[in-house]
Amino acid sequence: MKKIIILTIMVLFLLACEGQDGDVTTVSNPFVGGSQGIIMNFQDFRSEVFDGGTDPFSVVVRLENKGETLVEKSRVKVRLSGFNPAQFGRTEAQLLISPVLDDVLETRKEPSGNIIPGPPVFVEFSGLNHASRIAGAVAEFPLRAELCYAYASRAVSKLCIRENVLSTRQSLCEVTESKSVFNSGSPVQVRNFQEASRGRNKVGFSFDVVNVGDGSLYQVGSGCDTSSRAFENKARVRVVTSLPGLQCTGLSQTTEGVEGEVTLYNGQKTITCSQDVNTGTDFEQIVGVEVGYDYNQITQTTLRVQNSGE
Repeated sequence: MKKIIILTIMVLFLLACEGQDGDVTTVSNPFVGGSQGIIMNFQDFRSEVFDGGTDPFSVVVRLENKGETLVEKSRVKVRLSGFNPAQFGRTEAQLLISPVLDDVLETRKEPSGNIIPGPPVFVEFSGLNHASRIAGAVAEFPLRAELCYAYASRAVSKLCIRENVLSTRQSLCEVTESKSVFNSGSPVQVRNFQEASRGRNKVGFSFDVVNVGDGSLYQVGSGCDTSSRAFENKARVRVVTSLPGLQCTGLSQTTEGVEGEVTLYNGQKTITCSQDVNTGTDFEQIVGVEVGYDYNQITQTTLRVQNSGE
């Protein structure tokens, strides 16, 4: 429901940008844009520690939301892996933190155009300590942080709606052409938005849903569960035109538009739609697209354990 409200507000905001004649809709980019969601880094990382239980240390993961979707703290999961937890005095459960302490706030674009970045959220894994003695001077361990979070991408474009879609007379817009599309900052983008005539009273349009980030998509609500491939490469797509007679292949009718789950192949899925046209005038109509998913990212470094010589 929250996603529907967000998308509806966005569409209404853009409709407020109509020209005074009510026909031509000028769409300016309402988003910060970009291809990132949450970025993850190790904060103040100690790359070298000592063995023998003499050097307890913490690993802190810094999360910053470069995209434009607020992520609730309960929808964020961070896990450390790459080494045997028991060797460092921890259990597997202690190396998984969810929820995190705070919501990961989005980057926002004010009406004035000012960009307000979201504050970072820090996730701390404390109490690590290599208790045993290592053989030799140094032992190296991979240290991996895995992040899973729920995210959404939003995009807007516009359709050319004509009294007679097949008419060749000059009009305020062209039906058959590639359309501009604006995306919110997110690792999944809507691209290649195309419109074409399907008959006197029908237009068709298509667009690609593309994973442009360096992470992996999982089914909404799956928590990036890797135990089954059934959750992989899944996204939930919603399309809203605010006009009756919208149909999209593989998506079902709702009160707001059409929506459904799709599978991306090689990081991409093409959505094909048709829109009935019943009007006595020509105008441009805003189209809103929202894509929801769980997103998994990984960052990795090396932890060096040195012989304390004691």
